[in-house]
Amino acid sequence: MARLWFANLPFEFVRWKRKQENLPVNENRVVTDRFSHQASERLYRDCWPAEPQCREQCEQGQQCGGCSFYAKFNADYGLCCNRTSRHFTETVFEHFTCPAYVHEGWGPHSFSEHAEFHCRCGGEPDSASTEA
Repeated sequence: MARLWFANLPFEFVRWKRKQENLPVNENRVVTDRFSHQASERLYRDCWPAEPQCREQCEQGQQCGGCSFYAKFNADYGLCCNRTSRHFTETVFEHFTCPAYVHEGWGPHSFSEHAEFHCRCGGEPDSASTEA
């Protein structure tokens, strides 16, 4: 097995070396407080001007926060995990939507297109488990 020259070096040195050699440094920063893609934010702000079906979905509450493939970061933003969505791996607003929306509800998400795997609690805890 070939050994990488930087395998045992501290990350900061590797980063410095890559900069010295004029190589790109990927930092994989995850945005959690805003849209990560300006074009997606523009779609939302402009109410999907060329996509009336998305505008209608949003108005009917079929929004990312209720999509099976939405991984919530905080009260407003989350990550799109739907490989069929053009917004895959983007940070999106919970009230955003797209044509690849898969309804599951605003509770826990299964990250599946198959309804038999979807959560049935609707985000509400089981009343029997909350009684003391």
